[in-house]
Amino acid sequence: MITDLCPIEPDWDGMVHNLRREGTPERVYYFEHGIADNVRDAIDARLGISETLHCTSGEYEWDRAAAIHQFLGHEHFRVFPPGARMRAASVYGEWEEASRGPISSWKEFEGFAWAKPEDADLSVLEYYEDTLPPNVRVYHVLDVWEVVRALFGFETFCYKLYEDLDLVEAVFDKVGTFGAAVAAALCDFECFGTLYLSDDLGYKTATMVSPADIRHLIIPWHKKLADIAHSHGKFVFFHSCGQMYELIDDYIDYVRIDAKHSFEDNVMPVTEVKRRYGDRLTLLGGVDVDLLARADEVTIRAKTREILDACIPGGGYFLGSGNWVTDYIPPDNYLTMLDEARRYTGIC
Repeated sequence: MITDLCPIEPDWDGMVHNLRREGTPERVYYFEHGIADNVRDAIDARLGISETLHCTSGEYEWDRAAAIHQFLGHEHFRVFPPGARMRAASVYGEWEEASRGPISSWKEFEGFAWAKPEDADLSVLEYYEDTLPPNVRVYHVLDVWEVVRALFGFETFCYKLYEDLDLVEAVFDKVGTFGAAVAAALCDFECFGTLYLSDDLGYKTATMVSPADIRHLIIPWHKKLADIAHSHGKFVFFHSCGQMYELIDDYIDYVRIDAKHSFEDNVMPVTEVKRRYGDRLTLLGGVDVDLLARADEVTIRAKTREILDACIPGGGYFLGSGNWVTDYIPPDNYLTMLDEARRYTGIC
């Protein structure tokens, strides 16, 4: 059991150099899409990260999140401003209904209670604007395709692509316009460092819809959101699961993402992505979630070193899980990965 972890001082300037692939960094940099509450809480309790915080503070959970991520070595961490992501109501809670969502006709489109960007509660960013140290920033996730898919239901969406493309485009316009307004508001904050586009485009073997449809319906909105962020001097990260590499040049050269997240060994291991695209694209994460969930300590340490050996040279790599730190990943396994990375560059 790991009962101690060498702390790392966040270094925004060093992170930027690594992000821009300006040479092999002196230490490993880290990034996570998210950490499940039970894993985060177990790590905090074991290592005593938040012991010095005042529980009476009205912003205690915000302070705690910042403290935990800084201790783990993250220059970036995720915030969840209420109302800042458009969501489709679902009878399955967090899971969308695959066959039919709340919109399948123009009547339902016109009667839908569309979220308003001005209703987004950005209090957490207002708080961090005054409290975060200068070497730490936050990021927020915005999605377009996954919202549209949930609003239709995937099966209905596929039919509407052929039956009523105008309706599909109208829903994309509603969702994308909402995202653009939120993105502009987020980018006004100094503590906001990165716009994080998150839209799973692929299955294990191919994209979920044709590359032509993605180029017509999804990529233009990703481009618009990325342009908003870049015009404010912010970075743009892109998360997509699945086999979407037929479109990777679009995202590198047209959308101009600064980094790509989500890697699965059974699609394309991060080491292979580094070999193919590492001179043009920064990579985030890549330690396969299944390995972190089930492997022993020796295997996790060996895999972590294998990835670092392949991906650290030249810069442009951030260590983390292949997707996110799920609630079924044992805290010890995650800490083992972090501990091995600390040892890798000899800073602890």
